[in-house]
Amino acid sequence: MRVVALAAAVALAACTSNPAVIRPTPAPTREPNTLSVSVLLDLSGQRAPSGQPQRDAMQTWLDQTQSGQVKLRVKFVDVAGSDARVLLELRHAVIDDRADAVVVGVPVSLDDSFGQAVQAAGVPVLLTLPSAEPVGRPGGAFAFALAPTPETIARALVSGIAARGLLAPMLLASDESAAAVTERIALAAELARRGMTGPAPVPLAQPDGPQRVRIAAAVARSVVLTGASAPYGDVIRALPATLAAPVYLSYLTETADVTNLRDQSVIVTWPGSRSLAPFPALPAAGARTFLKVFGDRHGPPSTLAASAYDALALIDAAAEIAPSELDGARLRLRLEASTFAGVVTQYSFTSSRHAGFAVDDLVYLRWNAVLGVPYVAP
Repeated sequence: MRVVALAAAVALAACTSNPAVIRPTPAPTREPNTLSVSVLLDLSGQRAPSGQPQRDAMQTWLDQTQSGQVKLRVKFVDVAGSDARVLLELRHAVIDDRADAVVVGVPVSLDDSFGQAVQAAGVPVLLTLPSAEPVGRPGGAFAFALAPTPETIARALVSGIAARGLLAPMLLASDESAAAVTERIALAAELARRGMTGPAPVPLAQPDGPQRVRIAAAVARSVVLTGASAPYGDVIRALPATLAAPVYLSYLTETADVTNLRDQSVIVTWPGSRSLAPFPALPAAGARTFLKVFGDRHGPPSTLAASAYDALALIDAAAEIAPSELDGARLRLRLEASTFAGVVTQYSFTSSRHAGFAVDDLVYLRWNAVLGVPYVAP
């Protein structure tokens, strides 16, 4: 009976006592006129291209005097070549770090998983590597592509090769990375659009892949190597110096990879921004400053590095329009209605177009070993 009575008393006390007050955990107070930006890069791991040049370029921007009303607080995050970690760190940036904008400098696809993560984040996500037009895809309302689309790059590549009469036979090699697969699919689609069938890719990762590339290059009229340039270094250096076929590299080419080719650097060409080549015309003043400062520290920048520099400048410009309204929704709307003269290109976004690269600024570059700079290929 005592046990029953005690239980009844406890139950009665629970019913009649005042309910516990649960107070929400206060959110961290935002520092006035300060914008938080998280940057997701591959700073370790095997995936190429490395994010270090992009980080170096962003640090170049941060080292400049931020004279506006808004201060950017940037956090660099290493995703170490992991697609799963990209999703995890995007969530962490928005929920835990309360990022107002995110820059993603690794290969991603606006498919259901990544696109839904961007949509849930609800802040502008700037993509520095080639991506399909975001609008109309999952998360496309918040994603902004700073590089040309894979379709645009493929169209420029095929047009250039066709103009030189070198479309067939074509050697196509792939390291079968996600970026390489995207590139060769876009190339096949562009050739099909012109009524042509693309060549079967030679898989570089197979044991005999490099040898097959060297043998096929001897009879090909053009050589297209898809994916980041770093994995192809040994293959290109092993090609005969008398190779007549031009070697086309990816938009993901880092300048250091070209210079590491030594004498073979003269046989490669790759797509990039005309603004980063001092010939045949001098770049604009902003690009000249970036080229000088970055070049003194790290050597000539790649287009990827310059795009990362522009990403911070774009976010800063959007924030300066209304320094007291720095939430992600307002930043997105300002980016969507902006035209910005960056180092790489003049970006222009609208509600129906979030791929802001000006196509006229996409050129093919070659390396001038004497001057140590890229120049626009004829």
